Order: sequence, then C-alpha cells, then structure tokens
Amino acid sequence: MLPYVVAFVVSGTLWGLLWRHRDRRAAKGFLLDVSGVVLLSAVVALKVSATDFGTKLFWWNWRFLGVSAMAVGYMLMAVEYTDNEDLVDWRVGGLLSVVVVLTQAAAWTNGRDGLLYSVTGLDGGLLVPSFGPLYWVYATVMVGCIVVGVALLVRVFHDRVGFRVQTSVLVGTIALVMGGVVLWWFRVVPLDTLAVTSTVKVVGFYVAVERLQLLETLPVARTTVFRTMEDAVFVLNDDGRVVDANPSAVALVGGRSVTGAFLDDVLDVAATADRDDTGGGDPGTAASDGGGATTDVGERDDAAAVDGGRAAGASVLGSDEVTLVVDDEERYFDVERSRFQEGVGAVAVFRDITERRKREREITVLNRIVRHDIRNEMNVLHGHAQLLEPHLDDAATADYELVMESATHVVDITDTVRELMETITSGGSMDGEPLSLPAVLDAEVAKARSNFPAATFHVADVPSVLVHGNDLLSSVFTNLLNNAVVHNDGDDPEVWVSVDVDGDVVRVTVAEDGPGVPPDQRDAVFGRGAKGLASEGTGVGLYLVDTLVSAVDGDVRIRDAPQGGAAFVVTLQVVGGTEAGAGDAVSDDSAGGSGSGDG
Repeated sequence: MLPYVVAFVVSGTLWGLLWRHRDRRAAKGFLLDVSGVVLLSAVVALKVSATDFGTKLFWWNWRFLGVSAMAVGYMLMAVEYTDNEDLVDWRVGGLLSVVVVLTQAAAWTNGRDGLLYSVTGLDGGLLVPSFGPLYWVYATVMVGCIVVGVALLVRVFHDRVGFRVQTSVLVGTIALVMGGVVLWWFRVVPLDTLAVTSTVKVVGFYVAVERLQLLETLPVARTTVFRTMEDAVFVLNDDGRVVDANPSAVALVGGRSVTGAFLDDVLDVAATADRDDTGGGDPGTAASDGGGATTDVGERDDAAAVDGGRAAGASVLGSDEVTLVVDDEERYFDVERSRFQEGVGAVAVFRDITERRKREREITVLNRIVRHDIRNEMNVLHGHAQLLEPHLDDAATADYELVMESATHVVDITDTVRELMETITSGGSMDGEPLSLPAVLDAEVAKARSNFPAATFHVADVPSVLVHGNDLLSSVFTNLLNNAVVHNDGDDPEVWVSVDVDGDVVRVTVAEDGPGVPPDQRDAVFGRGAKGLASEGTGVGLYLVDTLVSAVDGDVRIRDAPQGGAAFVVTLQVVGGTEAGAGDAVSDDSAGGSGSGDG
C-alpha cells in the first residue's frame, strides 16, 4: 500500500505545482493527465487497503475514470504542444466522451454481464480481473490516444533538433508506463504498476516543465513565428536542399512547391556567399527571366556551403543583397544565411528592402539637388552680387548685405545637409548640440519679415531655453515660416509664432490663417507615406522639416490653428533648462507691432 500512498502524495503535490502553469499552451492536457494519475493513485491505495471483496471492487471501478483522464490528457497535451489541434474536433471529442461514459457505466453494471471484466475472488489478497471484450475495445481506444500523442511527439523529435530533450522526456515516460501495463496484462508481474509508473511520468513532466522550460518554449511557438514571418524563410538540410519554406517564401517563388530542390536552382541564390576576411562580399544583382536572381557568390554548391559553414563552427554563413523579379517587378532583398546551432542544416532568410532602397535613392537625389544644383546656383548668385557692390548707394547697402548673408548661409547649409544625408543613409543620427531657441527664432523671423513685407508676423515672448539641435535647425523654421506665407491664399497673410515649455520639452507653434491642411493629408505633406517624396502633396521643404526635426530627437505635427488655418507644432528637447543670459526673440512690441516692412 505504501508505494500507492507515496504515488498519491507525490502526484498530488506536483499537480499543485503544475497548476501554476495552467495558462500555458498544452498545460490543460498536462493537468488532465496528472489529474488522472492522482485519482488512480488514490483509488488503488484505497482498494489495496480495503479488506473485503465488495469494497475492493468499488474502488476498482473508479480506476477506469483515472485511466481515461490520463490517456485523453496525454493526447491533448501532445496535440497542443505540436500545434495539431485540428486533429481533435468536436466529433473526436464527442466519440471519446461516449467511450469514457459507456465504459464507466459498464463498470458499475459489470456484475450483470461481465462484458468488461470478471473477478471470481481474491488471489493472495489481490483483486485479479479477467478482461472481457468491452475492456479490450476500451483499451484499444485509450492506447490509440497515447499512440497519436507519441506519433506527434516523435515527429517533433525528428524534425526539430532543439526540442529533442523535451520530447524524449514525454515519450520516454509514457513508454515506461505502457511497458508496465503490458507486463501486467500478460501477468508477468502480479501487481498493477500503473499508478507507480504514472507517478514517475508526472515527476518527469515536472522536471521538464521547471528545468527544460517545457511549457515556455514550445515547438508551436517556433512554428507560429515561422509561418507568420513577413520575411521569406527557406530551411535547408545538410545537402543544401530545401526541406521547408514558410508562406512568404512560397509566395516568393510563385506558389510552387520547392521542397527537395536546391536553393540556387529555385532562386539562383547559393546557400552561402564567399566572403573576404572582413566578412564582406560583393553581391550581384542580375535579375533572371525565371523570377530569380544571380549573385556573385563563387562556384560553391549548396551542400558544400552548408558543410563548410558547419566545419568552420560559424553560425552565420554569409549575407548579401540580391535582386529578384517578383510579379514582373524588380525587388531588392537582403539575404542572410545561418547554420542552426545544433549543427544540422541551415536557414536562408530573404528580407524585402525594396522600399528602403527607394528611399535611399530619393535621399541621394535630394542630396544631389541640395549640394550640387542649389550650391552652384548660390555660388553664381554670390559671385554676381559681389560684382554689383561697387555700384551700390547707401540705401541699397542693407539689402545687399542681406542677400550676401543669405547666399553664404545657403552654401553652408548644403555642407551640413551632406553630413546629414550621409548619416541617414548609414543608419545613424546626426549629433546635436545645445542651441539658443530665442536666437534661432529671432534670426528666422527677421528674415521672414524681410522676405515677405506684405505679411504680418506675430511673435509671442520666447522663453530663454537651450534646445537640442544642430546647424540645420534654422532651416526648419525657415521652411515653416515660408510655407505659412507662400501657401496662404490671402492678400495680407498673418503668421503667429508661440512657444510653450513643458518639462523637458519645448513646443514651437507656427500658425497661419490660410486654407489649412486636411487631416487625411497631414502625413502626406511630410512625405511619410509609402511613396516617400513621391507622395501626393509632398514638398521638399516639409520633407526636410520632418527629417531634420527627427534627426535631433524631435517631432513635428499639424493641428488646426485657432485662426482657421494650419498650426505646425515642433517639439524639441530642452537641454540644461533655462539659458543663462539669453535674450528673448523678437516680439510684437519690440518689432513695432505689425511686423511688416522694416519692423
């Protein structure tokens, strides 16, 4: 009796510990299985402790319910663990429920027909049954549940090397249980060992859950990620042949089956790239008629590439960029190939970088326009303006100096833009520095008033703060102030500039009384749509505003202005709180009221 009492205590304790993981996938099957073990251990202990035949028979009949819970629970656990829940629908569940209910009913009415089992007496104090035909039908169904679970787990053991320890525990423990049952069926052992061996199984479950993270790292999790990845993933075996492909990969090859084919036959892309000592490579980008691409990766075949990567002990075999023709469109892919950590096979991941390449081309064109075309035009303007200096009278000197200052500033901006564009294309962010916000706004408002004498600029007092910016921050407000006037359809445009400090950020609002910007176009005007600079309504100036503000960890948004037009709100990071000794920007009072003309 003692072994069964110990089995009950151990299985009950472990059930309580496993209950903590009840919300995990596959945990419900586990708990149903362990519940069956707890019930079985209890009724067997009670049966053994009973002294009369009737009581022993009473507890024996409860054994079927415990066994049913164990077998069905094991199968449900395996089904969920391996992501095969479609195997158990309402019809299967209904059939199993009928079998369990009818078997239990047959157990309680067994004395009338003996179709389930028969017991003539006690043998040495033990209840030794003889099984009838209904028992073997029941046993076949229960063993079938276990066989289904084992088959699913064995497939995971074979296909997913990283889960072999977990699946070995699940299969090994049930093999121990079934071995004991078979020995008891054939009377090799006189005692029913099911409760004891099942408790050993539960101990194995617990160790697997707590030590091997059985319910934390399920193969279904890896499978789900594999299936839902936007990147195309091809899994290769040791020979370099495709053994699996996710839906994105299948779509990449036009929906055809590629299992068993070599990757370079499928897409003209080898399993790995020959690389120099620095790990770099020279990718080829020649599109082929077959929807694949050719890459300059040497003459190594896929199998040699995978074997070479394993022999070298490296996990990353190589990466490069290829061009493929997908649905008659040329698209760019970053291809990375990695060997599995277990050392068997490799995986090739194709990441679509077409949009990134388009944006980089846009930036390159913009860079050329700013640095080459604009710079050359401003140098011409600057040079011819210098020729005019000897012919100017005193009244024109101030205007001449403003023209020269602006031309020099534009040339300086082109140099800074070059640095910014290089930083953006390399994936970094441009270093910023503390700048006086009042000084920046003072200068830009003054230029705007000079450039647009018919417009009125209302500027509220600007707090003396330092903001995180760079040399291009002035261009942000130049563009916003210019846009507020240029896109105003009124004869006398008015612009309002206000500043609000909120903790560690400051918001500069440039509002106007023009037609405004509809809500559904507010992202497009910054070029934030999928088409980038080609987006409808996108202007280069506002695209630069968004880019430059983002470069200094800021933000720019469009709101409805109280005056009826659009309000552009620029959020910047405050650096070091209040600026020491800084003056305020130009205000309405200091500018002489309207701000038109000279002031």
